[in-house]
Amino acid sequence: MSTHDDNVARGRSAKAAGDAWESWIETQFVKAEHLGIIAHWEHNEPHAKTINGRLVYTAPGVSDYTAVLDRSGLAVAIEAKSTSQNRLLRSAVEPKQQRHLNAVGRAGGVALLVVEFRIVAQMSPHTVHERFAVPWLKIRWEIKRTKESVGPNDLDAWHITT
Repeated sequence: MSTHDDNVARGRSAKAAGDAWESWIETQFVKAEHLGIIAHWEHNEPHAKTINGRLVYTAPGVSDYTAVLDRSGLAVAIEAKSTSQNRLLRSAVEPKQQRHLNAVGRAGGVALLVVEFRIVAQMSPHTVHERFAVPWLKIRWEIKRTKESVGPNDLDAWHITT
């Protein structure tokens, strides 16, 4: 298999994992809506257009999900990330998305980074899904080498148990 084929295969795998993660998140939104916790939610898509028959993303949107809490009316902004790495780079969250999360959090709303680390278990072919729902303004990004990032151990207080 060529390097190009390897990259295509990795891209498809990453997309499938991201789609599965977003499906899980959307199931949680449906449950929260059914329980009366959330009045309304939306999955926000990035700006895109069709070029030569292919969908091309032209600019990032705001956070992946926005919602309104039912009883308080508070705004909710959630950025969802899934990674097969042991660290999530801050740069994985686009500047426009960071500004949106900052604005919602500072205005008193709920701004979360919901992240899944897909970790291949040692001595096993199985993947462990470590999931966290972290208040955006409480993330303590660490500089590793030259880039800001965060890992599962840094987020343990916000671990999602399923």
